[in-house]
This record gives sequence, structure tokens and C-alpha cells, in this order.
Amino acid sequence: MKLLIAIDSANSTEVLVAAVGVRPWPKGTTAQLLSVVVDADIPPEMWREFGYGKDAVRREMESRGEQITSLAIKRLKEVGIPAEVVVTRGDPRHLVSFFARKWSSDLIFVRAHVRKDLEHWMLGSVARAVVATAPCTVQIVRDQGEHHAHTLDSRRRVLLATDGSETASTAARALAGRPWLEGSEFRIVTVEEPWAIRPTSMTPTLNSAEQVLASAGLNATTTVLSGNPKEVILEEAQDWNADLIVVGSHGRRGLKRFLLGSVAEAVAMNAHCSVVVVRGPVRASRKASA
Repeated sequence: MKLLIAIDSANSTEVLVAAVGVRPWPKGTTAQLLSVVVDADIPPEMWREFGYGKDAVRREMESRGEQITSLAIKRLKEVGIPAEVVVTRGDPRHLVSFFARKWSSDLIFVRAHVRKDLEHWMLGSVARAVVATAPCTVQIVRDQGEHHAHTLDSRRRVLLATDGSETASTAARALAGRPWLEGSEFRIVTVEEPWAIRPTSMTPTLNSAEQVLASAGLNATTTVLSGNPKEVILEEAQDWNADLIVVGSHGRRGLKRFLLGSVAEAVAMNAHCSVVVVRGPVRASRKASA
């Protein structure tokens, strides 16, 4: 498995590497730590020292690379994941997904920033852009503090949101394919929109997802709720005290992406806990036109 870990600071490095280190990985897993420097990151004194030229950018890139390497490489090696650091300059909202395609990444880790001030608007927009445009599954990581820190021996409470679509089935299979510590709890949620006309019950949707998890030895509780899916999934995750939310994304663009992908994006950006957005399979017609 190929991991892309998108880093923007020393603090996010610690949080993201910790998230990688608390789950087992298949043999042969590798990681690329990507850090994108934007001009606003460069301290004013460094601009002045190097005459407001490229040397200031180069020095900031070198400094960040050294910092990330010292914080991350050794820790990832301890959990059996060889890694390398790549630092570049540009717009991370585009470059994270670009490098994920270039490296054929299977999973992107990116931190969710909870601060709402103008200074951190850019950081939050990076996570949103990655969820919308990534070619692979994305994990939005939230630091829940020391009292909720996980280890390899921690049991998890995992909420799977499903709507019966092909993408939701992919998310269920991805969840079932991961090793989980005995005693971990799973909850499958589907949401009926009261204003939508549905010809059939949502029960088969739940049963299908439940069967996928059961085939992997994972027992889950199920529930059908009513309301706005974006709001209901977030509320249920909070009330159930989930540690992780898993949701599928269709990975489409334009109007279809807005309608079908907006639930995954809203959950990823507003949940109280970390969220895995599982990217659905790319259709053959899209591959041919790419």
C-alpha cells in the first residue's frame, strides 16, 4: 500500500504520523510525506535576509524538509513503514491530489484544522480540496487530545454511513478489509430523506452492508434515520461517540459531484472525529477519456 501524508507544520506532522502508527499495515507499505510551501509560510526575516528572492523559498523548503524528516522518518520506520520526504512550492489544494496521482497513492492522510480564523482558512481549504479531487481514499485526521489518544491496542467505535450505492458498498468492503482489535464496535447508518420518493425500503441497504462486515467477522448494529443526511450522520456520530466515520464518495465533478459528493465532503469537514472518505471505482468510460 502506498500512503501520501500531507504535512504543513511540525504539529500536523506529529498528529498525522501518530494516526498512521496506530493501525496495522500490510507488508510492503510505503509512505511519501509531502509538504507544500506557500510564500505566506516564509518568515518576513527570511525574506529580508535573502533579498526577497528564490533563496528565501529554498531555505524554507530545506528547513521544513529537515524538520519533517527528524520528526517522522524514524517513527514510521518503527512501525515498519519506509518513508521519504518531498518538499515543493505551490498551491497545496492542487498539488496534494496531483502527487497522489503521480505516485499512484492508495490513501492520503491530511489533517483537519479546526480553527476558523483567516490565518487558517487556507489550511482548511486544503483538506476540502483533497476530499473533492483526490484519486484515492482520503483520511481526514482530527487530534482528539491526550484523553482520547489511540494506540495499536485501542478498541474503536466506527460508524459506517451507507446509501446502498456502489460507492457505499466499496466503503463497506474497505472497512471490512481492515484488521480491527477484538471488542471494536461498528454501527451502520442509513438516512431516509423525508422529502424524497423512495420506491423501496432502506432495510436491504442496511442488510447488505451488515453482511459485508459480518463476512469479515465484524458484528454491527444498524439504524435507519430520517432527515438531512449531512446533519443526521454528524449528529449520530456525535451521540454514539464514534472514533471514526467511514463514508463513500463518488469522486465525480460538476453537478453530479455537487449532489452526490457533498454529503461525504460535509461529513469530512464537520465531524468531531476522524473521517475516512472511500473513493469509489472509476468507471471504464472515464478511464478511457482521461
